[in-house]
Amino acid sequence: MGVSTIKGLYRIVKKNSNFSGRIVHSVILNLGFNLFDKEEEFKRLSSILTQCSLRGADTGFSGFIHISETISFFIRHRKDIINHMEQTAADCGMDIISMVQNFGVFRNTEKPAISDVGKALWDKSQIYNKYFDLYNVFSWYALEEIAHTWHRYLEENPSVVESLLA
Repeated sequence: MGVSTIKGLYRIVKKNSNFSGRIVHSVILNLGFNLFDKEEEFKRLSSILTQCSLRGADTGFSGFIHISETISFFIRHRKDIINHMEQTAADCGMDIISMVQNFGVFRNTEKPAISDVGKALWDKSQIYNKYFDLYNVFSWYALEEIAHTWHRYLEENPSVVESLLA
């Protein structure tokens, strides 16, 4: 099955990512696209998601650069992001805290403390300045997972890649 629209990309990612349609749609909007954009915009979005999958969200993608954007995104989608992270951690045979501590973004820095990760994930009472970096990483997690889902789809469907290059 080929896909040539952002709405089609949305459906593919929603079906294969274990994220809700709400968060998939929000990622698309944050990146500056909408479901009814023209084919050229579909090609641009596909390229952005592929680059994010290959390079990581921390390399900078519109709508996921400024801390105000990423914090807002995490707060709006906290439950969906946490559910996805818990499922992914369980699939990897680890707990969510350990998984977060081992994210690549912490490779060359001190890993966040267990209590900090827990509080950033589950304390909804307020937004803590101390955890801005973690909120940011949680938003990047969602973006990257959605990007990886799209990239895997492209790897499994070379005819779609050919149409993107046409």
